[in-house]
Amino acid sequence: MTRRHLFVADPVGPMNIHQDSTFGVMLACQGRGHELYHCGTEGLRGNTAGPTARCRPVTVQAVEGDHASLGPWTELPLGAFDAIWMRKDPPFDMNYIAATYILEQAPASTRVVNRPSSLRDWNEKACVLRFPELAPRCLLTRDAAAIKAFQQDVGGSVVLKPLSFSGGAGIVALHPGDLNTNALLEMSTRMGQDFVLVQQYLPEVVQGDKRVILVNGELGGALLRVPPPDDLRGNIHVGARTEFVELSAAERALCDALKQPLKDAGHIFVGIDLIGGKLTEVNVTSPTGIREIKAAGGPDLAEALVDAALA
Repeated sequence: MTRRHLFVADPVGPMNIHQDSTFGVMLACQGRGHELYHCGTEGLRGNTAGPTARCRPVTVQAVEGDHASLGPWTELPLGAFDAIWMRKDPPFDMNYIAATYILEQAPASTRVVNRPSSLRDWNEKACVLRFPELAPRCLLTRDAAAIKAFQQDVGGSVVLKPLSFSGGAGIVALHPGDLNTNALLEMSTRMGQDFVLVQQYLPEVVQGDKRVILVNGELGGALLRVPPPDDLRGNIHVGARTEFVELSAAERALCDALKQPLKDAGHIFVGIDLIGGKLTEVNVTSPTGIREIKAAGGPDLAEALVDAALA
């Protein structure tokens, strides 16, 4: 039986075939003889007659500069797909939320990865508040005075994380005595209009953070990301050095603690971030890392993800 997949994602042309997890999953699906389709969120249509997607068939190959070919536009009901991969990068705005409303209309026979309602409920920064025993001390606020008080309470530096971006965008460290404190708080909160997650600074970040891929709650593999000397962030696109790593017993126990909550929420493809053994983020919108894990000698998690999506 032919299986059909829809990838709701950013344009395929600029994909980095060595780093893009969406591309890796596409390759795995195509390797099984499955049909692939692609659209952006603008191609989704909610309709009382049934949700549809204006999309294009796509074929992929691991050839840099010639990695994707798109066919003619067509409109198909969401029920025509066995799996829909919601891989649109943030910003997490009303357009993103509206897309999840449409994806939620997909029939039960179509698996949406990850579950649309949980994409809305599990903000990647703020959801660490669900697991206070696993995370560093955190505060979710838009009040500058509260941030200053929190920083004083934790007795050192803090990290400010905007809620709607990905890839480390907008993340800054706030150190005691920094003359830019007020300006950074004004910019991060947009003069008190936007909430930010304030997280206790973990000095172990200079040794790197670990991106851990969980497949339907199960540990798949981990990647150590060491930030460049001139950057706080361990994100690959800002120049972090990466290597495949094994987790400690304590880190494996942390993953085990997340297994059931993630499965219950319908999160099949998750990338958590660990610094110094603490949970700092739970990435559910468009986690990355599977291509780098495979290239570094780890497992091909794209195959495991396809298995989980079609189970």
